[in-house]
Amino acid sequence: KQSWLKPRRGLEPDRQSQRQQPLLQRPLSCSSAPSSMESYPPEFAGEVKHLAKSAGKWAAFEATGNSDGAEKMWAEVEDCFTQLQQQGALGDDPIQIKDMACSAGRAAAAQAIRGGEGYDEQQQSFRDAMQPLPEQVSEDLWQRTQKLCWCSGRWASAEAVGDSDTAEKEKRAFHRHARAIAGLGKGKAPQDREAFASKAKDVVPATVIMFSGCEDSQTSADVQNTASFGLPSDAGPGGAGGACTNSMIKALLQSEEPYSWAGLLQAMRNILDGQYTQIPQLSSSRSMDLNAPFQVLNPEPSGKTRALLIGINYVGSSCQLSGCVNDVVTMQKYLSEHGYENAEWKILVDDGQNENPTKAAMEEAMRWLVEGASAGDSLFFHYSGHGASIADDNGDEEDGKDECLVPVDYNSAGLLRDDDIFRQLVAPLGPGVHLTCVLDCCHSGTILDLPYMFKADDGSLAAVQEGSTTQMQENPQFDFGKVIQIIQDHPAVCAAAMLAGGVAMAVMGEENREKLGGFMLGMAKSFFNR
Repeated sequence: KQSWLKPRRGLEPDRQSQRQQPLLQRPLSCSSAPSSMESYPPEFAGEVKHLAKSAGKWAAFEATGNSDGAEKMWAEVEDCFTQLQQQGALGDDPIQIKDMACSAGRAAAAQAIRGGEGYDEQQQSFRDAMQPLPEQVSEDLWQRTQKLCWCSGRWASAEAVGDSDTAEKEKRAFHRHARAIAGLGKGKAPQDREAFASKAKDVVPATVIMFSGCEDSQTSADVQNTASFGLPSDAGPGGAGGACTNSMIKALLQSEEPYSWAGLLQAMRNILDGQYTQIPQLSSSRSMDLNAPFQVLNPEPSGKTRALLIGINYVGSSCQLSGCVNDVVTMQKYLSEHGYENAEWKILVDDGQNENPTKAAMEEAMRWLVEGASAGDSLFFHYSGHGASIADDNGDEEDGKDECLVPVDYNSAGLLRDDDIFRQLVAPLGPGVHLTCVLDCCHSGTILDLPYMFKADDGSLAAVQEGSTTQMQENPQFDFGKVIQIIQDHPAVCAAAMLAGGVAMAVMGEENREKLGGFMLGMAKSFFNR
């Protein structure tokens, strides 16, 4: 008991003596030098991440009396520390990082496992370790490093006591801070357009195009009578329907000449104008020519077409809709007459006759859609139903919200978050595959988090017409690091993307994949700087 309560640095008096000042005499704050690092070198960041994670596990094992586990993790901590010393980003003695990680791990273990015993002492040890601010790093980077240590400790201790919800939350935050210290995250994308395009192709090798019914902050209308749009009587079942789906089909059927991408968006806006305020949005994995012809087929077709259509009216619920099943019928009819005549179909609607769109069924259907897809294949995904915007517990969304699809069993099974949709629908696809998505739901603007975007507002459409804008624009908030994290966390699902990037993690064992975590961060940062 008394040994556990000693600060970690007490185990290494020779290391403590190497510091320039006694811990408790250091200043409480310090401003960073103008040349301070905003992120660590990639290899150094990987070792910091590994050290923090190992220290968290070491403290949890120690607190639960698992001496073998603690010994193994302490060896990992020491090995990482040696690597940090050799790399020298913080000089030859980065002891502060080690002390912060160990004291944060012990403080978290004191709270979660030991009923608070020793918490105050370990918290003070952490405060001592964080001062002074190393002259090589910025204040923001140092704060991120501290948060990384705390998240690691809370993650490991939550796992030790079986608190899976807290463990998952802290794990997500840990990886977010790990990406940040490596210089990855929102707003960290390459500024050079060619570099951005190259990296976008690396992390999303397929061509993915998404029409969304509105911006993230907007709602998308459920129209009570689509006849008001002037749709041909044979375009669908009539009656209620979604504004996005029906304005799109109306525009496509009313023109004898093919629309461009921007032209279709303008036509949809014209149909919606005066009745609905929602602004359709286009996003993609490539910088497309906005004046190129709209198409739902792969420009270099293999002949294979596959479509997943989901419509949910939430029958009998307090949030019942009227037109979503009709939208599926309308969209299937259009596709069947425009290149998908011989397609493989999967239909999920809550009409009592087709497969019910539960969360599990939707996830399985997404896997079906992309399974075995290869170059030349044409895939289509259509969703009509509720969309949701909920608090982002990962900190990776600019608006602080996660955009979600709402399964029919959302009350019991939960929502489908944007990260999960990306993982199952986009990340598995390899080069040469063409996926088109139409999402007719609220808060759908960036639900796939793709690298390029175009908002069909008045100013943007005018710029296309004037010729000042011709290409899809880079999404400045696209997070390359988050995509790499998804690939790392789900190697079997995302094998195509990893092979496209030259990292065949799918064939690795768990231990090797864990060791590769730091390398993945390094690879990401280094390929940004090619």
